Amino acid sequence: MKTKNYIIKFSALIFTFIVVPLFLYFSGNFERRNILMETLSIVTILAFSLLLSQFFTSRLNYKLMKQIRMVNVVAIHRFIGYIFISVILLHPFFIIVPKFFDNTLTPTDAFVRLITTYNTTGIILGLIAYGIMIILMVTAFFRFKMNLHYRTWRSLHGYLTLLFVITATWHVIDMGRHSNGSYTLFYLLVVATGIYYVMRKYLFKKTAKK
Repeated sequence: MKTKNYIIKFSALIFTFIVVPLFLYFSGNFERRNILMETLSIVTILAFSLLLSQFFTSRLNYKLMKQIRMVNVVAIHRFIGYIFISVILLHPFFIIVPKFFDNTLTPTDAFVRLITTYNTTGIILGLIAYGIMIILMVTAFFRFKMNLHYRTWRSLHGYLTLLFVITATWHVIDMGRHSNGSYTLFYLLVVATGIYYVMRKYLFKKTAKK
């Protein structure tokens, strides 16, 4: 029974955060570019989608923990976090790499423009999200050397994740070439559900105790 539950939950995770984004991508009326740029777009979309799944592969998901054990939930959470944050860290370079193959901007000019352009909210929030993501990765990797009580670190990690998801999602919706109505609805539904999980854990629970 436990194995069956594990398979069902893992299949639901794959469907929601891999199959659905891919379906939205291939069914969307987007301008198709060369194979390199399309591949980088797909990798980025899937990486961001799977990062959003972190809300549902953590201690916040009580039902999942009971069905497949916390150790398995934590293992999935860490795997997704380390792998796909690493992919998103390369996101700026995914924008720059194609410049090696066209005659619009040099890679250097593209990089300078990327880090010095602050004329839209989406760009500013993207830079903020990128900084928060680095903090999240570093604090998660070195949490045993931070000399913080586990509950303190867990709360810090939860709030940073919440801040990252809000700023990153806003950036994606505002700046993403593929952020049509379907993608926007998908992201907002996932983020709203994730925020509910966080509030239930850190706010509603404390209010109930009072």
